[in-house]
Amino acid sequence: MVSAVKGWQTKKIYAIANSLGFVDRADKENDVLHSIIYSHTGKISCKDLTYHEANKIISYLEKQQSHAISEVMSHGQKKKCWQLMYELQSLDAEPNYTPVGERLAGIIERQFNVKSTPQRVFNRLS
Repeated sequence: MVSAVKGWQTKKIYAIANSLGFVDRADKENDVLHSIIYSHTGKISCKDLTYHEANKIISYLEKQQSHAISEVMSHGQKKKCWQLMYELQSLDAEPNYTPVGERLAGIIERQFNVKSTPQRVFNRLS
């Protein structure tokens, strides 16, 4: 039997996502957090997650949090960039299992001729 997401997991997901600027209270269905949830699980709501899926989302968000982006771009610019990357991923004609961070780092390397990694994706864009 698959166990449902626990209350503490939902709170932790929202707390981390909010600190990263991934939560948009005015447009909850289209914010970065829900794009991440959809891209990782195919589900549109945090409350639809299983215990295991919630742990995967928490782990992903903690990784994002531990690799905070330097202040080369404004908070709003970073948020919009990630939002667009997840939107692009949802429009893939064929599933592409390359993580969004790696795809974005590749785009930055090709367009700006700077070394970029998923952990420090915007650092060299000054």
